[in-house]
Amino acid sequence: MNLTLIIIVIGIFVFAVTVLAFLKAKGGASESVAKPEVYYLKKSLFSPAERSFAGVLESLDYEGVTIASKVRLADIFGIKKGLERGDRQRALNRISAKHVDFLLIQSSDGRPLLGLELDDSSHEEEDRVTRDSFVNSVFASADLPILHVTAKTTYDPKKVHRQIDAALAKKG
Repeated sequence: MNLTLIIIVIGIFVFAVTVLAFLKAKGGASESVAKPEVYYLKKSLFSPAERSFAGVLESLDYEGVTIASKVRLADIFGIKKGLERGDRQRALNRISAKHVDFLLIQSSDGRPLLGLELDDSSHEEEDRVTRDSFVNSVFASADLPILHVTAKTTYDPKKVHRQIDAALAKKG
């Protein structure tokens, strides 16, 4: 066997051992984090302001409209075809971990009608302003209206109804 071939074989072996060690270490770390005992049941899906707002939305009783909550942007929006694989994955990653507080959906066919975001004081922080700007641009690019409502402990149902009607009318 010539020296070049021996060096190539040793190189492949070292590479394979390194990759296997890396994969084992990565798998081991994720397994310890994914153990069932690290999870607990939250007391509520909603913050107090979200629960109050959900009650107002339910009382408005829009005929033929379903109210969904905590909907991931990736469940509302798709990624356009024609992007390279890496660009497509980056676009998906940007929307996968973000959600909208509430989504009005046409009951007959599941078509999204309006996104609703409750904005508390955290939405004034720089990272949230950037996040909200991105979310707004995603909604706009798909011609789906989004309504931002200031988070409160109580809401005026008539005012909320007018805000929703105005946001829905913009879509036409």
